[in-house]
Amino acid sequence: MARSDRNRSCLACQPEFDALIAASPEAARRWALLPRRRLAAGAALLRQGETAEHVWMVRQGLLRCYYLGDDGTERNRSFQAEGAWVGCGAPPRPSTSPFTIEALEATEVVEMPYADLSACLADLPDARAVLDDGLGSLLSRQATREAELLLLDATQRYQAFLQEYGDLVPRIALHHVASYLGITNVALSRIRARLGMVAMK
Repeated sequence: MARSDRNRSCLACQPEFDALIAASPEAARRWALLPRRRLAAGAALLRQGETAEHVWMVRQGLLRCYYLGDDGTERNRSFQAEGAWVGCGAPPRPSTSPFTIEALEATEVVEMPYADLSACLADLPDARAVLDDGLGSLLSRQATREAELLLLDATQRYQAFLQEYGDLVPRIALHHVASYLGITNVALSRIRARLGMVAMK
């Protein structure tokens, strides 16, 4: 399976982030004091319409972000696993979340309130470079995702998904993949058959 490209050249992602924390005793102290949250599979970390006042780093497990339409249809936006940050809006300004963040499996996250994030930015100058790099990486991925939806056909979008989330594929149910691609389960099955992947679980 192809390696994921999600966290390439991202100071805010592991293992680079862990090294940065270890290099600063004050940052390490603050990081150790942040609360850890544990979620069972199916539990929501943040629901669509709630006010987002935290960002989270996934230490163990797998999350999905999805939009819920008025008709009850779910559209997957992204997936986050170990070492990834998840949140919405433009921290540290609170905003209404346009999507739900849900655990796909038992998950543990480190929770950073916006107030703590603001304090880190004020007291630890090096934190600004890490935040800017992390936000830049996130914006780059969002732009890539938008281009895929607008420019690629369904088969090409699936191949891009495999490139982006290759290491997570065995952990993501196919109906969630179809939702991410904006196609039906049947259409995804046909694509997988054409690509010779029908035996893949």
